[in-house]
Amino acid sequence: MKYAALLVATFTIGSLFSADSQANTRLNSGTQNYAPSLGLMIDYVNTDSGMYGLTLAPKHYDPDFADWGYYIGYARGDKTDLEFSEPAEGHIQEYMWRFGVSYSLSQDFSVYTGATVYIYETNTTDGIMPLIVGGEPEWEQDKDKNWGAEFGMRYQLTKDFIISAGYDTRTEAAIISFGFSS
Repeated sequence: MKYAALLVATFTIGSLFSADSQANTRLNSGTQNYAPSLGLMIDYVNTDSGMYGLTLAPKHYDPDFADWGYYIGYARGDKTDLEFSEPAEGHIQEYMWRFGVSYSLSQDFSVYTGATVYIYETNTTDGIMPLIVGGEPEWEQDKDKNWGAEFGMRYQLTKDFIISAGYDTRTEAAIISFGFSS
C-alpha cells in the first residue's frame, strides 16, 4: 500500500474544508434514508502510461437499501509506441473497466469496493508489405485481460463536489477521482 499516506491525507484535508457542517445528518431522524445523488467523476489511474476515465456513481435511490450505491467506470491510457527496428512497428494501449458497490457511512462519506478488468493490448507488425496493389502490412494483436479488485473512499466536500481515492490490486496503482454530484 504505497499510496496509503496519500489516501489518508486526501480525506483528512477534505474533511477539514467541508462546507456543510450538517452534511452528515440523515434526512429522517432515526432512519437510513440518505438523500439520493448521482456522481459523475473524472478518474486518473496511476499506471505506467497514466490512464484517464469517467465514473458514474448513483447512490441511495432504493429506499430498501438506502445506505448502498453502485458505480461503473472506464479508463483508457495513451497509445505508446514500441521501439522496433525498421520496418517493424508496434504500440501498446491499456484499458480498464471498473464496477462495484459503495456503502455510505454518512451522507457525505462512503467506502467502495468492486472488480476491475484490466486489458493490456499489444499491436505489432513486421512492416513487410505484400507485393500487390494497395497492400498493407499485417498487424497482430495480443490482448491480455486480467481481473482485479479495488477498494477506496469517496467524500462529498460540498453539495456539488466529490473526491475519491482508491487502490487497484491488478495494476497496483492509485485511482484518484473528482467530479460533481447532483
